Amino acid sequence: MTDTADRLQGSIDGLLHLMDRQLIDVDGLFLGKVDDVELTAGDDGLAITALLTGAAALVGRLGGRLGDELITKWGQARPAEPHRTRPWRLSMDLVDRLDSAVHLTVGRDEVLSRDGGEGLRLGSLAGMTVFEPDGDKAGRVLDARFEPRAARLVLRSLLVGRGGPGSLLGYDRRSEQGPRVLATLVRLWHRDTRVVDVDDADIDWTLEQVRLRERLEVAGKRALDV
Repeated sequence: MTDTADRLQGSIDGLLHLMDRQLIDVDGLFLGKVDDVELTAGDDGLAITALLTGAAALVGRLGGRLGDELITKWGQARPAEPHRTRPWRLSMDLVDRLDSAVHLTVGRDEVLSRDGGEGLRLGSLAGMTVFEPDGDKAGRVLDARFEPRAARLVLRSLLVGRGGPGSLLGYDRRSEQGPRVLATLVRLWHRDTRVVDVDDADIDWTLEQVRLRERLEVAGKRALDV
């Protein structure tokens, strides 16, 4: 059955519902895929402002020294190409709807830009180590949940757990995800996954870690269906 609902009208999990989705222009032509997501701080919190695509965005998801080295080598491979290390950027203003793919309101010609794209990224947030207030390791960031606020998707909570097979497939969050046996096994493996309000967590983008203000079993709720 085709997924026709527009997920942009409700809460979404960034990695599950956006990352690696195909980009389809207004004429139904393939543009690429979502390799990362740009986040920009505003009065209402961190909002999704653009979708990033291309090798520079994909390599950037590796993070750390390896990611930095690969980005540098990517730029050196074709030094005459301006801003080669910047990802191709697609403003969220050009997105019409989100279902099994990301559908645009415009054609694909000259819609991508390398201007900007230096902000925070969802790919960097995903996988960050999460610590309890006393310094004990609580797990890692498995996903980030966004909710619509004034025509923007704003970060409202983090999914924190030990991770593992199925984390990005939704088995740990959606009871109807199948096959049923596999879904049951993965949900059992992720029974400790918690949803933590972003106001109860301090994100350190430099150290690539998150520190909770209360212990996970107090601050977080069991992972729920989107």
